Amino acid sequence: MSEEMTMPGDELATSEEYISGQGTYEKDGIIYAAVMGKPEFNQDDKTVRVVGVKSNSVLKAGDTVLGEVMNVSNTMANVVISGVEERPGYRIQGETGVIHISKVTESYTDDVRNEYRTGDLVRLRVIQASPSLQLSSREPGLGVLKARCSRCRIILFNRSGQLYCADCEKYEQRKLVDDFGMYSPEFRE
Repeated sequence: MSEEMTMPGDELATSEEYISGQGTYEKDGIIYAAVMGKPEFNQDDKTVRVVGVKSNSVLKAGDTVLGEVMNVSNTMANVVISGVEERPGYRIQGETGVIHISKVTESYTDDVRNEYRTGDLVRLRVIQASPSLQLSSREPGLGVLKARCSRCRIILFNRSGQLYCADCEKYEQRKLVDDFGMYSPEFRE
């Protein structure tokens, strides 16, 4: 447990030691940083949180961004932003954002992993740029652009609103965009 600056995905503590607080998430009994910042360990209530650093983000609320899901827990997904849809060819490096379970879909979901998986290419809306990048896919046209089978990793295709793996003959669920599979993002060089 380090008191230095953390990056999203850095291991902070175990869930046996602390409770996951703001700017963190828990996966498989380990608490990780969800944002870049300084970790704070509260010994009184046994919580750990990460206080995000102010960033000079070029993103602003309302931007439609393209990115890749880096990790997913039951309550949130971390996304690395690669570009802004309104600015073709414009590249963003090092920006990460979070989709909270309440911002994933307009209908009810009890687990973000039902809608997103690691490696999914996504189109999302920025709802807050500072102090931490908060994202949403609640609006129509936002969600997964391209996905791979969670078992064999080949590209999935849309079969009547569900994703299908021709290799495994397995169906998977995601929060799909209307143009799923027809999108070939140029930012993925």
